[in-house]
Amino acid sequence: DIRNLLQWIKQNLLKERQELFMQGDSVRPGILVLINDADWELMGELDYKLQDQDNVLFISTLHGG
Repeated sequence: DIRNLLQWIKQNLLKERQELFMQGDSVRPGILVLINDADWELMGELDYKLQDQDNVLFISTLHGG
């Protein structure tokens, strides 16, 4: 599920400043998560069971100035 994917990303890909991507066990507010081009809120968020060939995209809507 997505919950396990996020934990894998946290443990294997995020080397520093994890707080910019994660908040608790989920992505932080301001990170848009798309599963096969659909908002993950429509798919069950953390409980969505990943399928072969699923495309998961993380887009930050936050920016500095």
